[in-house]
Formats: sequence, C-alpha cells, structure tokens
Amino acid sequence: MNKISGSILIGVLVLSAPAFASSKLVKEKQCLQCHAVNKDTIGPSFKHIAKLWKGNADAEKSLIATIQKGTTDGGGPHWDMKAKMPDGSERPTVSDAEAKKIYKWIMSR
Repeated sequence: MNKISGSILIGVLVLSAPAFASSKLVKEKQCLQCHAVNKDTIGPSFKHIAKLWKGNADAEKSLIATIQKGTTDGGGPHWDMKAKMPDGSERPTVSDAEAKKIYKWIMSR
C-alpha cells in the first residue's frame, strides 16, 4: 500500500470511528429492541425521529431526556404509537455522555 492510500484509509477510519462507536452504544443500550434505523417497528425508526426533530430547538433536551428516562419521565409522548419507551428500570442506564452520543447518532441519520 502506498503512502497516499494508507493516509486515506487512516482518515476514513478516524472519521467513521464515532459512527461505529455510537451504533455499538445503541446496541448495548438495547435501543434496537424497539427501534430500527430505516423502518418504524415497535417504536419509530431513527430516520423518522431525526426527520421529525430536525430544526426543533428542543430536540436535544427532549430526546436526551427520553433516551435516559423513557417516555413518561423523559420528554413525554412524541408519537402516535401505542407503545411507550420504558423507563430505566426496564433497560440499561444511559449516562449523560452516552445519551448525547446516541442523540447525535440519531440526528445524523
């Protein structure tokens, strides 16, 4: 491999590392049990969430609260779906830093 190809590969890996780390975090925190990236399932898809919250000044605060606390204690209901996002007693704890990473990952969809 020449120097230019190696540099490009390293650059791509460095730039994509946050996306891989966040998708791993989404799996670890059990988000994929109810959400998918591209289609609504039990919960809305991450693309759907990102589209509906894009440009909303309250998006970060509300979605981070929901990611951490669920629908009832978090950001409140945002969807016309019957299922509610469970609270922290039913899923892994999500720290402030983890919630912010997940939020950014969702909004980049």
